[in-house]
Amino acid sequence: MTPTILLWWWVFLVAALLLTFIDVLLLMRVVRLARQIAVLSRKTAPAARGIVGNTAVSADLTRLVQLMAALTKKADDLGALTGAVAARLAPRGR
Repeated sequence: MTPTILLWWWVFLVAALLLTFIDVLLLMRVVRLARQIAVLSRKTAPAARGIVGNTAVSADLTRLVQLMAALTKKADDLGALTGAVAARLAPRGR
């Protein structure tokens, strides 16, 4: 019975060592990928800040377009009023 116990002990020992080796390889891969993620995130942080800044400015640009449209409408109205005043002040032909 002792040889059977020793055989199974060695089989499970080898299986445990094999699983541990696989786990260590996977853990090393995870650590390497985590380092790559950290490096890439440091490289992309300035670009992300720029994108956030540009996105914030786009709201201001939208407001500027709205103000320019309103200003154009007011200028057109002013042009029509100026034309009416000029027609009234023009000397009448005699």
